[in-house]
Amino acid sequence: MWGDEPQLQAFRERLKLLLVGHQQELNPEKIVAAEGDILFHQGDSVKTLMLLNQGRVAVDIHFGDEIHTLAEVEAVELLGEVGFFANGKHYADFRVVNGPAKLLAIPGQALLQAMLFDSDLVVEMLSLVSERCRRGNQVIAMLLSGIEAVHDDSQEKIEQATTELGGIHFCISKASKQLQQLRQRQRS
Repeated sequence: MWGDEPQLQAFRERLKLLLVGHQQELNPEKIVAAEGDILFHQGDSVKTLMLLNQGRVAVDIHFGDEIHTLAEVEAVELLGEVGFFANGKHYADFRVVNGPAKLLAIPGQALLQAMLFDSDLVVEMLSLVSERCRRGNQVIAMLLSGIEAVHDDSQEKIEQATTELGGIHFCISKASKQLQQLRQRQRS
């Protein structure tokens, strides 16, 4: 998909070990969520972060009357940190998909306290947020290239953009197919 999955897997394992190392002070609550459960609602204040230990969670963005699934994440993944460190509000709904999910709910203030005394934890959290931003920027650049290719009526560039977008995730793949359809309509 992105070409750096082994590196991300190592990162996820380091983060999980660091969080387990702080388990006593973080005092996480074990949660089992059913398919369809909304863990966080877009726009709500971030009071808790969750570590997804088992299962899958969809990240859904509301834009007007439309809902777009940006991604589906699977264990081991931290949920809610972007909003926590950005503006204190969840940027999306986080919805359990494809069966139940097992999570650890971590109070945000307890995580901040742990970070005050553990620079490794700070570095891993910064790495996580930075990686999410980097990947988001890559997708934006590919989408812009695809839109420009449709505007310029460049079949070669559209095929390149749709190939790259199609390899990321099903929701982004959907956007790449829509770019192809736009070009076909434009030519009609």
